[in-house]
Amino acid sequence: MQQEPASARSPGLQQDPVLPHTPTMPPPDSPSGGHQPSHSPAEQSMEEEFQFLHCQGCQTQAKCPKLLPCLHTLCSGCLEAPGLQCPICQAPQPQGADSLALDNVFFESLQRRLSMYRQILDAQAACTRCREPADFWCFECEQLLCAKCFEAHQWFLKHEARPLAELRSQSAREFLDGTRKSNNIFCSNPNHRTPALTSIYCRGCSKPLCCSCALLDRDHSDLKCDISAEIQQRQEELDAMTQALQEQDSTFSAAHAQMRSAIGQLGRARADTEELISTRVRQVVAHVLAQERELLEAVNERYQRDYEEMACQLGRLDAVLQRIRTGGALVQRMKRYASDQEVLDMHDFVHKALSRLRQEEPQSPQATLRTDCFEEFKVRVQDLISCITHGTDAAVPRRASPETSRTPKEPFDVDLRSASL
Repeated sequence: MQQEPASARSPGLQQDPVLPHTPTMPPPDSPSGGHQPSHSPAEQSMEEEFQFLHCQGCQTQAKCPKLLPCLHTLCSGCLEAPGLQCPICQAPQPQGADSLALDNVFFESLQRRLSMYRQILDAQAACTRCREPADFWCFECEQLLCAKCFEAHQWFLKHEARPLAELRSQSAREFLDGTRKSNNIFCSNPNHRTPALTSIYCRGCSKPLCCSCALLDRDHSDLKCDISAEIQQRQEELDAMTQALQEQDSTFSAAHAQMRSAIGQLGRARADTEELISTRVRQVVAHVLAQERELLEAVNERYQRDYEEMACQLGRLDAVLQRIRTGGALVQRMKRYASDQEVLDMHDFVHKALSRLRQEEPQSPQATLRTDCFEEFKVRVQDLISCITHGTDAAVPRRASPETSRTPKEPFDVDLRSASL
C-alpha cells in the first residue's frame, strides 16, 4: 500500500519590547571571566519550566520577542521571513492596526529577571562596581554588591538589598514572585522629571495617571478608577476568555479526532478496494494486467484528491487548536509571572486576539467524508470480469453511471472457475 502523504510543518517568528521606567543593567549573556556554569538539577528544571520563553519558530533565546495576533511569540529574526502568514500555524494576519505584532513586554521582563537569577546563582558572581566577590543583591538597582559597596549603597540609597546566600536558597519561581514589583506602576506622562508612582487609571486615556495629571484631565473626569480595580477587572476578563477557550478546545479536539478518523476510514476503503481489485484481476490472463494498473492508478488519484481535501481541513483544525492552546498557555503564564504593568500593556492586544479566535468554528467532517467514492472502480472491474467469463474480452468495459455506483450491490460475485485462461 502507498504511504500517507506527510503534512508539512512550518518554522516560526518575534521583535522588540519597551520596558517601564525602572532602572536596569545589561543582562549578562555570558558569565564573567569565561566561567561556564554547571547545570545543576535545579537549573535544568528551571530551563525546562521556562522553555516557553524561547522563540516558537527557531527555538532559540528570543531576542526582542513579539506577540502576533495568532498569539505565537517569535523573535525578530523569524519576523523578517517574507509572507503574510504566521510561519507556525499559517494563520493569515488580520488587516488593520490591531494586526501589528505587539512587544511582548511580559516575556522580555521575565527573561531579564531570569538573567538576574542566574547571576545570583553563579558561585563566582562579582560586584557590579568593584568586581570583588559579591555578597548582596539590590532589587531596586538590580546590581550585585560586595560587603563594602553594600555599606555605601545602604548609607546613601537605602534600597532593599538581600544576601546572596538567602536568594540562592530560593527557587526561580520564588525569586520571580519577589521581583514582580506589582505596585510599581508609574504615570504615563513622559514630561515628568522623575517617574511618578500612581494608583489611578483613566479608562478614557487607557493609561495610568498620577494625581496631578488626573486633575488636569477634565475630559475624562468620570472615567477615573482605582488601578487595582482595573487590573482585577482585566484579570477576570482574561479568566473568562480562558474558560471559553477550554470549551472551544473540547469542540475543536472532537472535530480534530473525527477528521482523523475520517481520513483513516478513507485509507481503509482505499486499501480494501485495492486488495479486492488486485485479487480479482490476477485471476485473468496477462493482457488484463494493463486494466489492473489503470484501475489502481485511478483509485490512487481519487484517494489523493479526497485525502488532500481532508488534510487541508485537518491542517486548519490543527492550526486553530494550536492557537487556542497557545492563547490559554499565554494567559496562564501572564497570571503567574506577569506584573501589573505588563498586564496593562498587553491586555487589549491579547483580548482582541482571543476574541477573534473565539469566532472560529470547526467544520463537521461528515460533509467531506465519502467512503463510497471507490464504488465506480468496483463496478468497472466487475464488468471486466463478466466480459472475460463470457468470452467477450474484446469488448470495451462500460463505465458505471453515478446512479449505478450509488446502488447497493455486492461486487465481484462472479465465479471465475469457468473463466477461459
